[in-house]
Amino acid sequence: NGNGLRTLHRSTLLEALSQELPVDTIRFSSKLRSIRTLTHEDSSIAVLSLEDGTIIKTKVLIGCDGVHSVVAKWLGLATPVHSGRSAVRGLSVFPQGHGLKHEVQQFVYGGIKAGFVPLNDKELYCFVTYKSTPNKDENMTSPELIQKSILEKVANFPTLFLDVFQHCDLHTITWGPLMLRVPWDLIYKNMNTENITVAGDAMHPMTPDLGQGGCAALEDAVVLGRHIGNCFGHNGKFVRDALKGYVEERRWRVAGVITASYFSGWVQQEPSTWYMKFLRDKVFYKYFFRFVANIVNYNCGKLSSVSLSTEADNMKKLR
Repeated sequence: NGNGLRTLHRSTLLEALSQELPVDTIRFSSKLRSIRTLTHEDSSIAVLSLEDGTIIKTKVLIGCDGVHSVVAKWLGLATPVHSGRSAVRGLSVFPQGHGLKHEVQQFVYGGIKAGFVPLNDKELYCFVTYKSTPNKDENMTSPELIQKSILEKVANFPTLFLDVFQHCDLHTITWGPLMLRVPWDLIYKNMNTENITVAGDAMHPMTPDLGQGGCAALEDAVVLGRHIGNCFGHNGKFVRDALKGYVEERRWRVAGVITASYFSGWVQQEPSTWYMKFLRDKVFYKYFFRFVANIVNYNCGKLSSVSLSTEADNMKKLR
C-alpha cells in the first residue's frame, strides 16, 4: 500500500494471534507422528497420533507443521527440495542504538548475498545466504562456529555489514538449508481431502529472496477463513467444498511466488559472467522486477464480517 516495509519480532506476532484463541487451545511439545481417518455419520474424522502417545480426533485438520510437514506427506505432496543455497540468520543488538535508517540494506558479492533491516532503534535482523550443496555445513550447530565461518565468507563485504553481523546475539544465530516445494507439485497435486489441508510452509516452502514466506502464510489464513466463513454463512454447516475452494484459490498464487522468489535469488547470486550480467541487468531488473513488485503487492481480499455470537456458534460446530 506504499507504506513501506514492516518488521516485528516473531514472538510479538505469535502472542497477538494466540490472544485471539480460547484458553488452553495451544499445546506445546506436541509433535505429530501419524494421521488416519475414520468415517462417522457420512463425514470424515481425522485421528492424530502424537509422539507422547496422545490421540486427538478432529473434524477439520489444517496442517501448519512446517517444511517437513507430516500432513503434507500424508496428502501425497513430494518432499521439498534443496535450493542450492543455505542461510544464516540472526538478531544484532546495539544497546546504545545503531543510528541507522529503517530500510533494507543488501549486499551481493562473489555468490553471497547479505543484508539487514532494523526492527527498532537497538535491534536489526540480519541474514547471509550462500551457495551450498545438500548435507554440506550440517555440522554448523554451534552459534560461535556459524558466526566465525560466515565472517570468513563475507570478509570482503562493507565494514557496515561486518559490524552488524559481529553484533549478533549468539543465542539468535541459526543456520539452515533453503528448501522449496517445486511449483508443479502445487499445481498438479491434490492438497486437500474433504477435511484435511495444509497452509504456510507446510504447503509452500520457498526461498526468502522476496520476503514473502510469512506473508503468504497470512494470506493462507485470510483465504481459508473466508472460504470456511462463507460456508457457515450460507447454511450454517461446514461444506466440503470449503477446503477445495481454498486450495484452488491458493494453488497458482503460491506456485508463482515460489518461482519468482527462487529466480530472484538465483539471478542475483550467480557469478557475473557476461551471460548472467545480461540476464540480470537487461532482463531481470528491466522487465521481471516489475512482475516481482506486483507479486509483493498482492491483495488476497478480506474476511467476511460476522457477529460475535455467530462466531461462537461456528466454533462449536467445528469442535
